[in-house]
Amino acid sequence: MLSPTEKRYLLAVLLTTEEGSTRLKRVSDFLKVKMPSAKQILEDLASKKLINYVRRGPISLTKKGTELAQKELERFNNLKEFLKKILFLDEEEAEKGAWEIFFNLEESIADRVVDFMNFLTHCPHITPICIKGFKEYLETGEFPTLCRLRR
Repeated sequence: MLSPTEKRYLLAVLLTTEEGSTRLKRVSDFLKVKMPSAKQILEDLASKKLINYVRRGPISLTKKGTELAQKELERFNNLKEFLKKILFLDEEEAEKGAWEIFFNLEESIADRVVDFMNFLTHCPHITPICIKGFKEYLETGEFPTLCRLRR
């Protein structure tokens, strides 16, 4: 079981990898942390055989690390889509919000949001009525007619 911090770093390695590897500075800049802090977590991930990492060398994901990072990326993207399609945030807000929610909320709460997005994505209705109503509310500041009838 990985901590939220370790998951964040594993995802950062995946997202900063170019041509098969990344570097400590790239990961620390991406996460906006100091290099010694990043170095410690990366060493921990290497000891768990999730990344290949040697001091001052390139960093790459192992097969197991790639599988876990891809899973985290999928969950992260689902959360970001929730923020964009359900809460109608723009791309930048959704990206920032997804990072905050995904890694700072208790994992069970973040999982529930991800599960809800998966449910909405696979719901047979094109757009559930509550989502249409919420969008109208955001645009007008007024409750849609359907909501006013039930009050």
